[in-house]
Amino acid sequence: MPRLLSQVRMWMLALVMAAAGGVLPAAAAGPAAAAAAVDTIPVGDNPLQVTVGPFGHRVYVANAGDDSVSVIDRSSNAVIATIPVGDSPAGVAVGGLGTLLYVTNQGSDSVSVISTVTNTVITTIPVGDTPRGVAVGGLGTRLYVVDAGSDTVSVINAVTNKRVTTVPVGDTPSAAALSRDGTRLYVTNASSDTVSVINTLTNTVIATIPVGDNPLGTAMSRDGTRVYVGNVLGNSVSVIDTITNSVVTTIPAADGPGALAASPTENRLYVVHGGSDTVTVLNTDTYEVVRTVPVGDNPGGVAVSPDGKIVYVSSQNDDTVTAIAT
Repeated sequence: MPRLLSQVRMWMLALVMAAAGGVLPAAAAGPAAAAAAVDTIPVGDNPLQVTVGPFGHRVYVANAGDDSVSVIDRSSNAVIATIPVGDSPAGVAVGGLGTLLYVTNQGSDSVSVISTVTNTVITTIPVGDTPRGVAVGGLGTRLYVVDAGSDTVSVINAVTNKRVTTVPVGDTPSAAALSRDGTRLYVTNASSDTVSVINTLTNTVIATIPVGDNPLGTAMSRDGTRVYVGNVLGNSVSVIDTITNSVVTTIPAADGPGALAASPTENRLYVVHGGSDTVTVLNTDTYEVVRTVPVGDNPGGVAVSPDGKIVYVSSQNDDTVTAIAT
């Protein structure tokens, strides 16, 4: 637990330091107008990551402060269930063709497996130290868990719910994004300012890519040719070419850009700024800011619905999820 608290303090300090710079987000300097939020949804205590089910009917939010997952019905934008999980949940990912939800528990070094049909925990999988990010691959047969405290990625057989192997990566890994064909996993290493590229067929690191200062969030482009990385202390977004595994451009983005989500339907990237309580919308063809959207206090998670119409942003300090029309 002391290491967990230290990790959390480091994360929060990164956002505070970014905000203390007094620099406005890139969108504030341009003509883009702020867009109105669709709704603000109360959830549990200290919500971190958020995800949307593959059919778009449900939104799932990990609440680190009260050890729960909030289930939001998209049609009503209301919480319809609250599921108890492990200690300090952080990451969420849907698998099993939408029938399973995987939740990383930072404080209990485990993953809770939830049936989305009954909204109950059906099993718990031991993993590494302080698990955060999580990704589902192998057509739902593999689970990749980013273990921030042990500098590893745990590879789980999602059929047997057993750990297959552990892959060493960089210092304090935080998030992961899978390539479209599932053969590459990109892992951000917050304390070593790098991204580890894992070959998921051999479970080995095949490249280490230098990026900006304190990379936390990451997202795959809809066509799979780019990986976007939010550098919280670097006030930038690194753009990685997935063919060459190199940074092809760096986008200035002030106020602690952290979590990222790419639209599945259009050329848009949503960047969460914890320092200014906003989300900037980038055109991924030109990397220009389209608009800036105000959200809740200290936003930390973001997800886009499968139809690309709604963006969901979790805010840690006011215990809400903001639903934004795209």
